[in-house]
Amino acid sequence: MKETYIRNGLSVVIMILLSLTIAVAQESQPAQAFELYHIHVVNAAPGKLTELIDAYKSPPGPEAGEPHVTPIILRHAQGGEWDLIVITPLGKQTTITASAPTKAVQEYNQRLAPLSSWHGDTFAVGPAWAIVQKALVPAKGESIYQVTDYRSLPGHRTQLREVLDRAAAPGHSVLFAHVEGAPWNFLNITRYNTWAELGAPPQPAAGATTPQETGLALRNHMAVHHDTIATYVSGGQAIAK
Repeated sequence: MKETYIRNGLSVVIMILLSLTIAVAQESQPAQAFELYHIHVVNAAPGKLTELIDAYKSPPGPEAGEPHVTPIILRHAQGGEWDLIVITPLGKQTTITASAPTKAVQEYNQRLAPLSSWHGDTFAVGPAWAIVQKALVPAKGESIYQVTDYRSLPGHRTQLREVLDRAAAPGHSVLFAHVEGAPWNFLNITRYNTWAELGAPPQPAAGATTPQETGLALRNHMAVHHDTIATYVSGGQAIAK
């Protein structure tokens, strides 16, 4: 079980609301194994991006009894305001505590403090970590990613999820459903092998809707979305397709 440290204690009411939100996120997922994720976006302080990347690639080791995982780190190329997005698997459950972090974590936080201007944290539900790695971690070369967040119209979250599922690129995209944090409902990450592939017209799978049909359907259920193009930095483990 992992522990995420925060400065302020959480009341019982907040914990109940968090449990209810997770239940809603699970309801919007297709029938498959799901896990919790920590989605972290960060904007580097001026002139500190290289140091920030190095710091994120060498975090404190896991505590005794915890598995060792390397979060997937992507770097902004075009689009959003963040410089890095970090995707960390949390397994089936996680614990939020007001207890003081370990000395190693405190020292790491002090190291990070002057390297970033701002950051945002979101808990989300997504496919199993093995599926996420298989879809997003490149076996070789420099992959390109389209990172898109979506917020539904009020009362249209389920319908928006259905449209996004139909438009998914099998084996090359992952959809995360919001649990707590950022204002988006869904975060979709699609991997492309080349820049040319990114710019090519999408080829729908057999029986899938056309891009034009998907675009119209999205507009019936979506309030806003934001696109960011990113490149792979590190993390995860390449899994044979």
